[in-house]
Formats: sequence, C-alpha cells, structure tokens
Amino acid sequence: MMRIETSQATQANTANQPTARVAAARLDCRDALLRLAIIAVSAIFSMVALATLADAVKAAPVADISVSALAAAAAAPDAPAAPARPALRPLLIDGETLDFDIYYGAMPAGHASLAVESDQTADGAIYRITSAARSNDLVSLFFTVDDRVTSEIDAVTYEPRQFEKKIREGSLRKHVTVHYAADGLVRAGDETFRVEPGTRDILSALYYVRGQDLRVGDEVIVRTFENGKNYQARVRVRGREKVSTRRGSYDCLVVEPDIAEGVFAKTGRMLIYLTDDALKVPVLLKSKVKVGSFVAELVGSSHAGGER
Repeated sequence: MMRIETSQATQANTANQPTARVAAARLDCRDALLRLAIIAVSAIFSMVALATLADAVKAAPVADISVSALAAAAAAPDAPAAPARPALRPLLIDGETLDFDIYYGAMPAGHASLAVESDQTADGAIYRITSAARSNDLVSLFFTVDDRVTSEIDAVTYEPRQFEKKIREGSLRKHVTVHYAADGLVRAGDETFRVEPGTRDILSALYYVRGQDLRVGDEVIVRTFENGKNYQARVRVRGREKVSTRRGSYDCLVVEPDIAEGVFAKTGRMLIYLTDDALKVPVLLKSKVKVGSFVAELVGSSHAGGER
C-alpha cells in the first residue's frame, strides 16, 4: 500500500512539473517586460531632455556656461589659449515637433515626443517645450508609463521660468512644479534654493545644446537644477558620422553625455546623433544598460524628412 501511495504522489508531482515550469516562465517573462519598461522610460528621457545628466553628474564649481575646445587644453603650456566662442541661445523653433520610437533590441517598447510652441502670459512672451513619453500596449500590460514634462522659457532672456513634471510609472505618481525667479532663486513646493546664473532645467538643456555652434572636440557645459540640487552637465562632441534610420539618412554630429552614476553608469557609452546642420535635430540615440541595449529613433518631425 505504501508503495502504491508513493507512486501516486510521484505521478502527481510529475504532472505538476509542466504547470510549475509554465508559471516560472510567465514570471520570467513578466520580470523581463518590467525591466524593458524601465529601460524604455530611461531611454525616452535620455533623448527627450538629457535627464540622466542631471542625475548622473555631481555639482561642481564653474565660471559660466561656455563652449570650450578640448584641443586647446591639449596645447603646449606656453601656447596661447584659443579664444572662447560665445555661448549662444537655445534653439527654439515655434511649432517644431519631434516624434521618437523606443526599441529594446529589435522590440518596440514605447513612444516619445517633443513639441515647442510660443505663448503669451501675464508675465510676457514665452516658449513652452512639452515632452510626452508613453509605453506601448505590450509593455503597458505589465508596467504603464505615461509621463509629461513641460518647460516654460522667457522669449526675451531665454531663461527658464517654470518647469513641471507629471510622472505615472506603474504605481508611482509624482507631480513636481519648479518656479525660477529673476533673483537667482528657485522655488520647488515649500522649499527655496539658490542657483547660479544661467541655470537651466533638464528639458531646456537639450535645446541649449542644440543652439550651440558645435564642432568636433568641443565640450558643452550646462548648469542644471533637478531634485533640489545643482549640477554641472558636460556634453562632448566626439565626431561626425552618417546614420541611416527608417526615416532617412543623415550626416550627424556624434554627441556623448558625461555620465558618472545612475542607471547608465559604467554600462557602456550613450551616443546621441544630431543632424550636422543649423537645426541639430536628434535623430538617433544608442545606449547599453545592465540588462541590454536600446535605441531611440526619430520617426516623425515638422522638418522636411529624407537625406540631409
């Protein structure tokens, strides 16, 4: 009798093994998709606003926002330094729209968009930059992402006035509003912080970089404010390259943010491809993180498409 009961238990356990394997596979799939969703969010904000710069680069003293040639630093000590080129204003084009698809490997993961519009407020004329990021239907089954970030910039001084971030990522809900005052103070909720002249929010920082006269070897330094802290963000122009996307082929400047910490730290390079022209449109981003690699690719724009 005992042998019969043992045999029956063994058969039951054997019968349950496929079910257990299926359950484990489902959990593995769920975990993979959750990780993919998180990667998609990071990719979106890397392209949209160089947000990882603010989280990754620690504050450091700096004389002023500037564009400097790295070649000058490598010159002989007794050689005269090349004169610094003046910093230019952000590149803000009323009515500009940029749309991106996010891929984890070859798998679609989400969509992001950027838009610029002019507006008239009680305090004067502004430019309003809006970025939106959303996970696709597959990822949203497991981890919904629906983020919206806006930056209001003075149309005369090109200094930030207000920054607002509405985050919905899984169960996380976050709403942050930051007000920039002319006296060098930043007000976020009930707290007040002092910032250096020329400090920008993380969204308008991308448009500042696009507005510079970029050359291979340059380093763009931008002061940013995020999460109650001041940061000095560095972006280096590494070279030129022709890239092909689903929308067309582009001659690009290859730009690399300097990232020391955070999700992208020590996991490989992150490269952003800006069209090598006056518009400097971001058409492609490539990066690796701990669980894979992703690409953010321009798929729609208010600018003319095709080869440039």
